[in-house]
Amino acid sequence: MGVAQTLTAIALGLLTPSGAQVPASDGSALRAVAASCEGATTAAGNARSELRAMSCGVNVVRRSFGLSVLQESPRLDRSSLLKANAVRRCGFSHTPCGMPFTQTFVRAGYLPARSIAENLAWGQRERGSPLRTLAAWLASPRHRANLLARGWQDLGLAFQRGSMFGYSGVSLWVLELGRRR
Repeated sequence: MGVAQTLTAIALGLLTPSGAQVPASDGSALRAVAASCEGATTAAGNARSELRAMSCGVNVVRRSFGLSVLQESPRLDRSSLLKANAVRRCGFSHTPCGMPFTQTFVRAGYLPARSIAENLAWGQRERGSPLRTLAAWLASPRHRANLLARGWQDLGLAFQRGSMFGYSGVSLWVLELGRRR
């Protein structure tokens, strides 16, 4: 690819139990998401409202930690959707169907870039809500590191709901982060 890149891929399946503890600062950030982002607490909205709630939630969490907000990138949205489709077809992995991790970023025209990262998550019913997914990412050190890294400029999201991985009522999330310059 010619450009030095940081590549990070982290997957999270079957989101944290409802009683999972998160640090107090995370609790404040998550309460701010619940108060500020319409639809963040439910997994019952349409795809557009779910995506809007998650984008809002990511930026509310970042602001809660003194970080810059991220700009939505159509290229990262496309890459996220390509990844979600492959995950749904071939299984929960950053390299579904045996494809290289960077393939969707390349196909969507986001690479070359300085750095990219990806968080995946899935959960059934309310465990797949934007708020519960953010809580699970914050409770996982590696997901948290991706979400709260200072260098990101762009974000892309994909969301799919349905029967997958042998379960019904599943919400699948793909969050991609990047910095092109």
